[in-house]
Amino acid sequence: MAFLDWSDSLSVHYRLIDADHKKLVELINGLHALGESGATHSAIESSVKQLTDFLKAHFMHEETLMRKTAYPKVIPHKIEHDRLMKQLEDFGERFNAEQVGLSQDTVMFLRTWLCDHILEVDTPLGQWLAKLEQPTDNAPKT
Repeated sequence: MAFLDWSDSLSVHYRLIDADHKKLVELINGLHALGESGATHSAIESSVKQLTDFLKAHFMHEETLMRKTAYPKVIPHKIEHDRLMKQLEDFGERFNAEQVGLSQDTVMFLRTWLCDHILEVDTPLGQWLAKLEQPTDNAPKT
């Protein structure tokens, strides 16, 4: 069993966002596995960088979708993204400087943050996007 298993309960029912979230689950599982196996500092550093880079791209993608669709909760959603990126970048800097190691608390935090963020913040975004894709009653019939 993986550290974090993808399940339909984590789906926001928007294909592109779900694909990114599945990749994030994979990256967090990989980081956890490295920590459990006693991997080298270099391997963990590379994994943290990969996670950070992917999160940046994912957040940019979500934020672009929110702006393009005039999502009403774009500002608090972006604040959540910015807060996590700051925490992850701070951790990465301290880890790279060998001031901290990769702890179980760190990967637990990432798992909890991702699940909570998906369920509480991204699910309403998925519902918003799905609603926009639904034809209206006034749409011409083809």
